[in-house]
Amino acid sequence: MKRVAVLCGGGSSSEREVSLRSGHAVFEALRSRIDVELFALEADILPLALDPERFVIFPMIHGEFGEDGQLQTLLESRGFRYCGSNAAASRLCMDKMKVKYRMQALGILTPKFYAYGGQNFTELWEKIGGPFVVKPNDRGSSIGVVKISDESDFRNHGEILRKKTCWVESCKREISIRNWFIESHIAGREISVSILGTKALPAVEVCIGTGFYGTGFFDYDHKYTPGMTEYLVPAPLSPQETQALQTISERIFRECGCRDFGRLDFIFDGKNFYFLEINTIPGMTATSMFPRAAAAQEIPFDDLCLRMLGSALEGD
Repeated sequence: MKRVAVLCGGGSSSEREVSLRSGHAVFEALRSRIDVELFALEADILPLALDPERFVIFPMIHGEFGEDGQLQTLLESRGFRYCGSNAAASRLCMDKMKVKYRMQALGILTPKFYAYGGQNFTELWEKIGGPFVVKPNDRGSSIGVVKISDESDFRNHGEILRKKTCWVESCKREISIRNWFIESHIAGREISVSILGTKALPAVEVCIGTGFYGTGFFDYDHKYTPGMTEYLVPAPLSPQETQALQTISERIFRECGCRDFGRLDFIFDGKNFYFLEINTIPGMTATSMFPRAAAAQEIPFDDLCLRMLGSALEGD
């Protein structure tokens, strides 16, 4: 059997620190089960030591380079087998608005959204009809996401929108944002659904701060700081709601051309599930939702990592 190379870090990713934690967790889980090596990348290039005749690839690079199709394009051009979504699906899913347009065409609910082109607060408020969320179109992990409740919030965030940059505390640098978009803020419960293979795992509900719905905002700090967020697994939904959510998640995953694993985020207003985004390389840290969902289905972490390798190991 070929050796498995776990790739994490990356040079340009604003999620580098989380990627390193995910990569190390996967490596530690696999090292007693298969022949595996960890590569913590310092730049957006493939290590010279990697040979497609000797290695299959387990990508754990979140965000830029890892989830936007660049890494997958390199792997495909050199003939590597790898797990996770291919280059085309990765490029699509990193473009949040493009995915949302596709979902609208399929009749799948998603909050109203608009590309930001310098509109003033009044114009945006009238289009959206209430509070809205400002998001980078091609970033993950809630980086740069801000909830706008009034004109004061918008003024405070206006300079960032104009400059198209965002300070990321986790990597201590300012990153460029190619495109912002505005999304209607729907009050409701935040639900995440992980996909393993082609099937949905138990849903995870995200409860901010005190655990009451609507009391907080699931920003970067809440996502990755232990103790700031409560997770309910499985999410307290009726059997009918659970079935509907899993069915629509599997459909979105399939329609986007994804494979092996992923995570989808939704808002549930008590009646409808609104699709927010899809993540092609979900986190594997101590606070991550993907391994929580697997544990709820009695899949231990090391077994989960082996199953995530999917078809990459077939034939070895």
